[in-house]
Amino acid sequence: MSRVQSGKFVVFAALLTCGLKLWLVSPHDIMVMVAPHDDLLFVKLAAHILSGDWLGPYNQLTLIKGSFYSIFIAAAYWLNIPLLLAQQLLQAGSCAVFTLAVRPLVRPPWLLFGVFVVLLFNPVSYYYPGVGRVLQLAIYPPLGLLVLGLALGLALRVETDLRRGLSWALGLGVALGLLWITRDESVWVVPSLVLVLAWSIGNALLRGQGWRSVLLLHLVPPAAWYGVLLLICGLNYVHYGIFVRNELESPEFKAAYGGLLRIRTPDDRQYYPVVQAARRQGYAVSPSLREVEPFLDGEIGARWQRVCACPDLPAAFFIWAFRDSVTEAGYHKDARETLDYYRRIGEEIDQACSAGKIDCRPRITSLMPPWRPEYNAVLLPTFGKLLRQIVTLNGKPITADRLSARVEGWFSRAPLPEMVLFETITREKVLPSRQETRELEPAFHRHLNREKVQILEDIIRGYQVAAPWLFIAALVLTVLLTLLDLRRRRLAPLTMFNWSVFGGILAINAVITLVYITSYSEVMRAMTTAFPLVPLFVLVAGLDLFTRLRRAGGNGHCDRQENAL
Repeated sequence: MSRVQSGKFVVFAALLTCGLKLWLVSPHDIMVMVAPHDDLLFVKLAAHILSGDWLGPYNQLTLIKGSFYSIFIAAAYWLNIPLLLAQQLLQAGSCAVFTLAVRPLVRPPWLLFGVFVVLLFNPVSYYYPGVGRVLQLAIYPPLGLLVLGLALGLALRVETDLRRGLSWALGLGVALGLLWITRDESVWVVPSLVLVLAWSIGNALLRGQGWRSVLLLHLVPPAAWYGVLLLICGLNYVHYGIFVRNELESPEFKAAYGGLLRIRTPDDRQYYPVVQAARRQGYAVSPSLREVEPFLDGEIGARWQRVCACPDLPAAFFIWAFRDSVTEAGYHKDARETLDYYRRIGEEIDQACSAGKIDCRPRITSLMPPWRPEYNAVLLPTFGKLLRQIVTLNGKPITADRLSARVEGWFSRAPLPEMVLFETITREKVLPSRQETRELEPAFHRHLNREKVQILEDIIRGYQVAAPWLFIAALVLTVLLTLLDLRRRRLAPLTMFNWSVFGGILAINAVITLVYITSYSEVMRAMTTAFPLVPLFVLVAGLDLFTRLRRAGGNGHCDRQENAL
């Protein structure tokens, strides 16, 4: 079979496999949840975008989340693509990009097809209700895979022709920008990209490329990433008067929230970053903060406490209760005025701390609750337990959820207007809100859907059984190959890339560990970001070994493995 015929075979087989997966996931419908800070917010923001009003009128919810998922929903609507289908197409596209990225090293069509299939059927891409709810979770893992695939594609092409790497560099920057404006914890990918791009620069220079051209090419990704951020910040400035990507990341909001986190009391405890005693001290020293006291320690605070039956406002809810109270106090009508208000709260608390009026911790600039000495004892055990859950592709028992494709037992929970809104904007069939409605479907239809879901469940179990053992084997193999390369004073590209993937897994786990210890224990959403990296790590280790064995056997197709530091 010629190379052209082989390429056509891979494309045809990949398209058939995509069709098979779309057929299998067809029982999944949109689950409508009236979660004002999540599902409902993303749909409403998308509706505003479709109306030509950017993110709509300014209020306490407008700028609290990354904007790309709402942009994605709006784009799918304009293209007349149902949302769940659009999300599956993004997943398939990310898998295709990675498969193309490794093509300079991996020539056999059957192997390229295998890479595509293993990535395509990773369980997170059909975990329900994760992909059934209108949440960033549905597009964030494929965006992460896309970023890593584009980085590898760039690294494998710049050594021979810098022009071939330009499209990969530009795509990498744009994809990284989109990842960055989807969720706030995207910093996990930075160490991985630094390793890949540093290897790429060094390898290109050693292969005789001019250093100016090499450096300019590798400046394209950060420039494109920054361009995406500037575009979003610029749109927010035009519409709301504040040059921010996300209001929670603004210096002013961090000043207020960080000031509250500084206050130390005897009542401090895990998962409750700003207890009532701390709030009372804040009211006493900050006239600006005192404006929200009737609401934060009144009906609004009580309403949020009733959601979880908690003795106080937990970390998961405090920010939203605080912002709702600020709104009730008369703010969140003008963005600039609101940020000035948050800044005053921070300044007044800081002045009280400096004057010794209240007992304070050192100032912190993040939204993470302060680290407490008693957390030290649980840091490593928690890191290990969460890492084990990632490697086994299973959220339990650390979280209350597990990977499953089953739809039965899930229902929409929303009144009719929201059901219609979700169905209109997503162009999807919505999940019924009652069992009686589902039972009206023909028996053969329900039976076929159960069979499809059972196939997906079997695939999930297969991944979960194989993943931990293959991951350990891949890690051992990567260590051995690295030691071999160090003896030869070179580092093969796939070995290098696998360390970047492993670093991404550890970075995500580190973020999850901090959240799990300091803020809240339900970390399944964040954990799913790392799940696709586990089969990717195993795949790359296998490809690394395969290319080395082929090269050792004298096969000319793998001569590119010589391209190493």
